[in-house]
Amino acid sequence: MMAVAEMVVKVVVFALLGCAAVGGPLVLADRVGMRRQATAARQIALTDALDAQFGALVAPEVRKPLFGPWEVRMALPPLGSAVLAGILAVIDAMFAGMEGTSPVPYRVDLRVTPTSYHAGPDRWGPRLEQPRAGTPVAA
Repeated sequence: MMAVAEMVVKVVVFALLGCAAVGGPLVLADRVGMRRQATAARQIALTDALDAQFGALVAPEVRKPLFGPWEVRMALPPLGSAVLAGILAVIDAMFAGMEGTSPVPYRVDLRVTPTSYHAGPDRWGPRLEQPRAGTPVAA
């Protein structure tokens, strides 16, 4: 009788380990996929909100590190403080619990990229220089 109980325990343990070996990576892959979808959805929502209020002025990059708060990174042309305050207000509204979600911690990294004005035959106004490291505005 003891041998039968021992054999049943071994079969159950083997089955559980097999399920964990197969199911564990599948669950992990599902979590990674859901995390990517959530990050993409938040970046799209933030881009749409900023575009609706300011036009195609900025393009945020939203990231979610594994152990840390959400991160929003943007390269900005030199702006007035009212526009910068408006951008920060939109970012805050996105992470402060709109649409029934609870507030989440986040970090904002804004970099100012210099612009150069050219007085060539095409007078389209400011032309952005090639992207390069800017000066941090807020952290």
